[in-house]
Amino acid sequence: MPVAGFILAFASVLYLSIKRISIARVMFLATVITALTSGMGPSKVISTVWGAFKDPSTLELAAAVLAIGVFSTFMKEFSFLGRTVNGLSVFLGNVKAAIMSVPALIGSMPVLGGAALSAPLVDRLGEPLFLPPDVKAAANLAFRHGVVFIFPFSPGVILTSKITGIPIGTLISRLWPMSVAIWGIGYLALLRRVKPASASASSQAAATAAQPAAGQSRFAALVEFLTYGGPLIAALFFGLVLKRPLWLSLAAGTLIAIALALFQRKPMPVRETLLKGANLAQVAGMFWIMAFKTFVTASPVFPALIAKATLKGVSPALMASVIPFAFGLGSASHTTTVGVLMPLLAPALLPATARLYLTCLVYVSSFTAYFFSPLHMCQVLTCEYFKIDIPTVYRRNWPIFVGFLAVIAGFYFIANSLT
Repeated sequence: MPVAGFILAFASVLYLSIKRISIARVMFLATVITALTSGMGPSKVISTVWGAFKDPSTLELAAAVLAIGVFSTFMKEFSFLGRTVNGLSVFLGNVKAAIMSVPALIGSMPVLGGAALSAPLVDRLGEPLFLPPDVKAAANLAFRHGVVFIFPFSPGVILTSKITGIPIGTLISRLWPMSVAIWGIGYLALLRRVKPASASASSQAAATAAQPAAGQSRFAALVEFLTYGGPLIAALFFGLVLKRPLWLSLAAGTLIAIALALFQRKPMPVRETLLKGANLAQVAGMFWIMAFKTFVTASPVFPALIAKATLKGVSPALMASVIPFAFGLGSASHTTTVGVLMPLLAPALLPATARLYLTCLVYVSSFTAYFFSPLHMCQVLTCEYFKIDIPTVYRRNWPIFVGFLAVIAGFYFIANSLT
């Protein structure tokens, strides 16, 4: 019965993710299926769910996801995100650097439709380089996703840390090669050989990326970046330097953004906008992910299956490579794949070092599948903006795929040697 329940739960998650059902509903259904087939009595099921909900790790995770949504919404609605992007673009004074940094900056804050937000900026920045639409689209996709491996406020990193208990700093210290792969190979494949029409055109492109004031100097641009990016910089300071909880750091950044907006007499976002930006469905999804994780880790089904697979010569490293890739390709959701598979493929009973590398392997394998999935919404939105098809972007970004495979292979060999 538990085995059939797990199969049905995983099939439901995969199918409903493809159908773009909210993560809260998907994980609620998966948890219900797993609970009903677990063999537990009603009171035990309720106590297990309640215990998962009130666990400090769950509460911190949900608070962090909520804080990310609220902070991102204020930054977008106050136009601080656009001003931050503009200041950085003009300060850099280099079109290639701006094309790489602007999507990355927007990608650091999971704004709803962020790919659609950065696509017009990349489009304008690419004009003096005479970049064709497919290169612009590939650049927008590649350069906005490199931050998910090194940014401490990345939802995927936060979720992985809470599920596994591995500190965020430790995860980042191992995941950074993926950022090097996506940014470094992306630059070599997409931008290295192109040149702007002229130096003046290059400067003009950087200067018009987000409609700045005419004749803006690089010093003024730096001031603009530090001013309007100040809330994000402050949040990073609270989190990384002062070691405050992520939700508290982002709450401090939000208060600074509100104070700056009040000083400039900007109107506050309406309640409907804040509720939409807070993405409460994703917050609720975090509770159900952690409840699902509790049922999974308490069940003997997956340890038995993994032990049987190991006896047959299937290594944990191979399972941590192949299963997340297949699941992530179909679900097109990195968060869902991590939430469902991480507690299974990086079990707590392993030695700490082996568990760390298996965790990284699950993370990078699932991200690779998510990034290249034809259902990936960033890819869909970007292709819609540039009026091209997805296979055209694949042809531009295949070197990045090769780089990802190289990183996955590295983690695989390390993890395989430790398990």
